[in-house]
Amino acid sequence: MSNFDAKKYNDAKRVGESFFDKNKKIDSLALGNIRFNSDGFLHLICKNKKHKRDWKNQVKRFHLLPYVKPVLEKMGYYQEYQEVMEEIMIVDHGSFKRVSKIVRYWAFVAVIDNKIRIKVILKKTGNGEIIFWSVIPYWKTNGYKDVKLVTLYKGNLSMD
Repeated sequence: MSNFDAKKYNDAKRVGESFFDKNKKIDSLALGNIRFNSDGFLHLICKNKKHKRDWKNQVKRFHLLPYVKPVLEKMGYYQEYQEVMEEIMIVDHGSFKRVSKIVRYWAFVAVIDNKIRIKVILKKTGNGEIIFWSVIPYWKTNGYKDVKLVTLYKGNLSMD
């Protein structure tokens, strides 16, 4: 693994922050209003509260953000759906408590410029709003039958 490149990372992170600042809400053809909030941005940086993603993984995700808007606005259907019961923390009258909620995930898979395949993941907790959760590369091709596998995903929509 190569050494950390602070300039490359900071430039990519600024691209991500700019995208989130400009796109607080996107109207998805398939699912309606999609919110872009700090939960989705933090998920691009961290797998969960305890594990941060590798810096190259983060850079790749930040660079894919500009493709998210056209995918959501133009695709009238999603390719994957997952519904799970998860424990989440809520604030109830000033104190934190764990509750079980149904969490729904949707994934849109799109091919960009005939060579980049991405997956855009959305999330809805309980009766809340649908939010942007993640974007991941699926594969890259440099030409006909030249496929390079990218292993930045696990197949679990909540972790990807």
